[in-house]
Amino acid sequence: MLMNGWKAKLYQFVEFVTLLAVLQMMWIGLTILGAVIIGITPATVGLFMTTRKRLQGEDDLKTLVKIYWKSYKTEFIASNKIGLVLIGIGYFLVVNFRIVTAMNGMFGLVMLTVMVMIMVLYALIVMNIFQVFAHYDLPFSRYFSASVLLTISFPVQAVASILGLFLLYRVFLIIPGLLPFFGISLTVLFLTWMSSKTFHLKGKLDGTLDVETMSS
Repeated sequence: MLMNGWKAKLYQFVEFVTLLAVLQMMWIGLTILGAVIIGITPATVGLFMTTRKRLQGEDDLKTLVKIYWKSYKTEFIASNKIGLVLIGIGYFLVVNFRIVTAMNGMFGLVMLTVMVMIMVLYALIVMNIFQVFAHYDLPFSRYFSASVLLTISFPVQAVASILGLFLLYRVFLIIPGLLPFFGISLTVLFLTWMSSKTFHLKGKLDGTLDVETMSS
C-alpha cells in the first residue's frame, strides 16, 4: 500500500533511523570481528563507503548491508595499511609534543606553536583520508597527499566539518543514550555528506581525481 503525506515522511524517517542503527551495530560487530586493532579501520572505511552509496540514492537496507560486508572484506588489508601509518605518525607526534612541552624560552614557545599546527593538520588528515579512500581508487601513498591537499584547498569546509563534529559531540553529551546506536554512523554520515560537497566543488583533486568517478 502506497503512503503519502506525513505517513510517508514518517516511514522514511523511521527507515533512515533504522539504517543508521543497523550500520552502527555492524561497525561495532566488524570492529570486534577484527579483534578491534585490525578491525576498526576496515569497519570505518566500509561505513564510509556504505554511507556514500546511501547518499547517492541507494536506500535498500539489505543491499547496503551487503555493500558494507563486501567493502570490509575487500579493503581489509589496504585500510589497515593506512591505519598503521596513521598510528605511527600519531605516536611520533605525541612523543615529540611531550619533548617540546618540556622546552623553555622563546624557542620552546615557537616549537610548541609549530607542533600544535602540525597536530591540527594531522587531525584534519585523519578526518579526510577515509573519505578520500571511500571515493577514489589511488596508489597507497596518494591517499595521504590527497588528504593534505583536500584540507589545504578547502579550509572553509574543514572548519565547517569541525564545527559540525563539535555540535554532534554536544548532542551526544546531552543525550548519551544516542552514542551506542548512532554515535559512529551519524558522524560518518555527516562527514561523508560534507566530503561529497567538497569533492563536487573541487571537481579534480591533485590533478588526477575526477569527480565523475563518484557516480561509478
